[in-house]
Amino acid sequence: MRPRFSLVVTLFLVSGSTGLLYEVAFGKLLGYVFGATAYAVSTVLAAFMGGMALGAHLGGKRAARIARPLVAYGVLEIIVGLVVAASPAALEALTKAYVHVAQKAPGSLAILTAARGALTALVVIVPTVAMGATLPILSRVVAGEVGERSRRRLSLLYAINTAGGAIGALTSAYLVLPALGVRGTIWAAALANVTIGLTAIVAGRRAPAESPAPAAKGTNEATDETPKTPAPTAQDHGPYHEGTALAFAFASGFIVFAAEVVETHLLALLIGNSAYAFGLMLAVFLVCLAIGAARSPALAEKRGARALALGLGAAAISLAVTMPLWAELPRLFLFAGKHVHSWAGRELVRALAALLILAVPTVFLGTTFPLLLHRVASMPDVGARVGRLTVVNTVGTIFGSIITGYFILPALGSQGTLLGVVAALAIASVLASRVAAGEKGSAVSRFGLPAAAIVIALVLPRWDMARMTNGANVYFSAGPPPDRIEMVREDVHGGVTTVARRAEVLTLYTNGKFQGDNGPEMAAQRRFAHFPSMFLRGTEKRVLVIGLGTGTTLGTIAAYPWERIEVAEISPAIVDASRKYFSGPARNSLDDPRTVLSLEDGRNHLLVSPGGYDLVTMELTSVWFAGAASLYSREFYELVRARLADGGILQQWVQLHHIRRRELAAIVRTLRVVFPHVALFVGGSQGILVASARPLVASRAELDRLATVPAIRETLGKGTLPGLLDELVASGEELDRFVAETEGKPIVSTDDNLFLEYATPKGNVLDYWQSLHETLAMLDQYRTPNPATRHLGP
Repeated sequence: MRPRFSLVVTLFLVSGSTGLLYEVAFGKLLGYVFGATAYAVSTVLAAFMGGMALGAHLGGKRAARIARPLVAYGVLEIIVGLVVAASPAALEALTKAYVHVAQKAPGSLAILTAARGALTALVVIVPTVAMGATLPILSRVVAGEVGERSRRRLSLLYAINTAGGAIGALTSAYLVLPALGVRGTIWAAALANVTIGLTAIVAGRRAPAESPAPAAKGTNEATDETPKTPAPTAQDHGPYHEGTALAFAFASGFIVFAAEVVETHLLALLIGNSAYAFGLMLAVFLVCLAIGAARSPALAEKRGARALALGLGAAAISLAVTMPLWAELPRLFLFAGKHVHSWAGRELVRALAALLILAVPTVFLGTTFPLLLHRVASMPDVGARVGRLTVVNTVGTIFGSIITGYFILPALGSQGTLLGVVAALAIASVLASRVAAGEKGSAVSRFGLPAAAIVIALVLPRWDMARMTNGANVYFSAGPPPDRIEMVREDVHGGVTTVARRAEVLTLYTNGKFQGDNGPEMAAQRRFAHFPSMFLRGTEKRVLVIGLGTGTTLGTIAAYPWERIEVAEISPAIVDASRKYFSGPARNSLDDPRTVLSLEDGRNHLLVSPGGYDLVTMELTSVWFAGAASLYSREFYELVRARLADGGILQQWVQLHHIRRRELAAIVRTLRVVFPHVALFVGGSQGILVASARPLVASRAELDRLATVPAIRETLGKGTLPGLLDELVASGEELDRFVAETEGKPIVSTDDNLFLEYATPKGNVLDYWQSLHETLAMLDQYRTPNPATRHLGP
């Protein structure tokens, strides 16, 4: 008697959840080492998926001769838990190795990519191989016998594991990571894996041993054992012979991940960029895939060999029909903004929006691979066949994500890429119909869906990009529409970058979020450079600008007599926008011979840099953006301090709107833990933090010298450098008092606890003007008296 199916699926459900928790947690830890660029993220993902594919290959190859597959599964789960639990300790050695390689080959994307892939593989190869082997091995527990029972069980097992991934995505964002932090999440998941493994071993040892299955063709393994069930006939597995099934498995992986890349790209633009939003979107996507997988046996029973063609065709037409809805999502958020004011309520609106746009197409996409599993479930060598299908499907996902993200999406844009996915599904449906040509059915029933999908796709109107990029999802409100969209650039590096014109003012946006303009915000952007420059005392040798934006801050930096100006910007589209549309405010600083541009995220640039900076200045998006909080953590500040020259200065923008007192106090406290001298300025309603290991005292003589430089006078406008000290709000003991009097002891935000990443998005429900005025009034209570006395010397 085989182990209870309910026990097996329960174990695999929890395993799917822990696997997703590992992927998210490891993604964050490896991001601290390799950076958050699309190249780095893709390399890490490829290493993960490559390990899974290798595991599926090895698991499928060995599954046939395993007498107690549930025991073997348990051993694999224990290996996963133990190795993953110990892996954070390996990160220090990993970091040192990566920095060594990066410093030996500066600027070489090929060498860096190879190093990232190889070093990631060293950390994840054992657990990912073990994870990848689980489905082929468990397939011997639930399938391998003739009849629909095996087919249903195998499809359901796959669906349950996918549903577990959805649970992991949802709980990681809303519960586990905020409560336990990165390492706590890894250790809790590891404990769950070990528990799963022990349970499986106990249950597997109580069950009778399985008879070894006959080896699949090509495995070079033979057995004298007779299978306990007869081999299926050709009628049992239909026209999908192995070569055909493998081709469709690859296509399924490619198309599903191509759809996921472009839909995630669009969801970031239209639903949100916070860590919560990404977890929510992934959970909705996986839930829909799981539902499709669970429904695949019923589809196969009803449609027979034509089920795959029907599923592909239905996915094509439903994707085409729902495409106009993408452009309407901002209307949903604007409507909800008038009625839903709580953070939880607005998260539910985001979930509803994601479900509305993803549900039907993704459910049908979710049927494709399980239908292929369904064809082999009754075969006695099911483990080997499932292993090969999984390997090819996983390779398809790697190619689908990389080719779509780096080539198709930038070339065609999101709407064009979705149309390409529709066309690919329609073609795959037609090919599947040809394979199933022996089945009964009219030409209309066989080709009607793909043909209709192509027709609908051809007549669809172009999306209204002005409405789609209005940022309605951010604060559930939007300003007046622009007169014209001057630029739209889509890529996996920076999302959707737009430049909008209203009268004579050009404004730069990333995924609908304001990044700067050539109008009212220029004064604040210039102050990002002027405030820290007051304290340099003639040490202008090397500066790092993190985050280019419009380039106004860089242009102001370039007005000072720096010898070398380094710029780290993650998005090539931002660079193009700055060069083409904001060259005036940026003072053509990108073409300054002193400027060295690096298309890299700032933290990774600092990590691999030899340091020696006199100034590090950051012009970033809001703290609540997913990943942005890693530039406000204790570890990041320690990295900055290690890379600063003696007496070097750090400047960092901090939002004063849509932020609660506790989060603002946490930013200040975290910075004060690392830098003994910190000052908070407010210029143009923007918060600017300036920090140093030495006292922040400006030299009046040096300021007078700098005032004679024409470019500096030009960027100052009517003001003076000493006069900027009047915009200092608090420093030293006043900042400490602000932190001490904040209700509850503000947390020091770290790479591990992720406090700011999960706390700051909750401030987005606050009203912009009200939150700004309340923050300014609160800070006014801690104002430093006569700043010039403390911060201005001879």
